[in-house]
Amino acid sequence: MRCLISGLLLVLIFYFVWLTWFGERGNRALKSFELEIERLQENNQELVVENQRFSRRIRLLQSDARYQELVVRRELHMIRDSEIIFLFDEDQL
Repeated sequence: MRCLISGLLLVLIFYFVWLTWFGERGNRALKSFELEIERLQENNQELVVENQRFSRRIRLLQSDARYQELVVRRELHMIRDSEIIFLFDEDQL
């Protein structure tokens, strides 16, 4: 009887150790979640930086006439009356 109880306890201990390391809420799952959190935090930081760039660009477009002209000329290919613009295909350069 004592041997049976010892064997049962040993099996239970092994089972709980296995769950701790390999179960869906075990140590491996925790490490996976930690890596995912780290990746998401890095992605969030990149988005913060990008958002700051967009905010700066919006402020410049709202308040800086020279920047407005630069953007219009570059993105819409607008020119003054006395200018000639040459557009080159980037693939052929």
